[in-house]
Amino acid sequence: MYQGKVDLHLHLDGSLSEQVVFDLAKRGGFPMSMEEICHSIYVPDDCNDLVEYLQRFELPTRVLQTEYALEVSAYELVSRLADQGLICAEIRFAPQLHTRAGLTQREVLQSVLNGVKQAQQDHPSIRAGVLLCALIGSSWEVNEQIVPLAAEFMGQGVVGIDLAGAEGTVPLESYAPIFEEAHRQQIPFTLHAGERGDPENVRKAVELGARRVGHGCGAIRSEACMELLRREKILVEACVVSNLHTKIVLDPKAHPMAEFFRRGIPVSINTDNMTCSNTTLQREHQVVYDAFGFSDEEFRQMDAYAIGGAFLPEAEKQALLARL
Repeated sequence: MYQGKVDLHLHLDGSLSEQVVFDLAKRGGFPMSMEEICHSIYVPDDCNDLVEYLQRFELPTRVLQTEYALEVSAYELVSRLADQGLICAEIRFAPQLHTRAGLTQREVLQSVLNGVKQAQQDHPSIRAGVLLCALIGSSWEVNEQIVPLAAEFMGQGVVGIDLAGAEGTVPLESYAPIFEEAHRQQIPFTLHAGERGDPENVRKAVELGARRVGHGCGAIRSEACMELLRREKILVEACVVSNLHTKIVLDPKAHPMAEFFRRGIPVSINTDNMTCSNTTLQREHQVVYDAFGFSDEEFRQMDAYAIGGAFLPEAEKQALLARL
């Protein structure tokens, strides 16, 4: 079976290895057993919803409060992805979550970029970019720093921005000025939209200028939304195992990604949170294969869709496509 090579929807804090969390907790002065760590960072199979799922980020956020922790974690994640055979990844995180110990968002970002850069030097087979997340529920003063921060580091590792968090708790329109400014500054962005089943959020994301949508499951409930995604060639970043954990879908065969693909909507396979969901890109492909029986060529087409939707210069995309 074809092994996936591209992951565009991957959260740093949701993808720390057990060993990294163990080491950083000890270094931070609150040592924990591996059993305690696993209980804290892995989502149980009986997880009720997205809100409960997001609780698994509490410990990773706690350990990621120093420049050392951020750099080491970014380095280890990119190195792990390279070892798994990935050739392209975009890692997203919210800098504002890592300022509790006094770091500025700029210092937080620089530390992550240092780790990503060093990992790429040690593993030249992978191209890794960083997405900065505005957060649903964070203050306006904090979220509005994302665009100027991204603008400062575009071309230096940052490739775009995102909106993450508990979708639906705050209207998407509340964040419109942030993404209107990003659009004005030609900073590409993806938005978490339709994760909780609302097709209207998917439509609004595209209206705001999103070139991709994270999850996008709710689009299946609206024929107009499906046609919009097809017509505008909006890439849907599918995260099947994560959606099973959050009960967006109750069975892999009920996931809309196969219908997206059948209808000509660009769709890619992603992990979302490798650790929280105890998954890898290879596992995601196996789950999707078992559910839908995609051929190697169809899986390769999804990777091609992902590369086409990556926030990279066209020449780099062509080089990556050649490697498929």
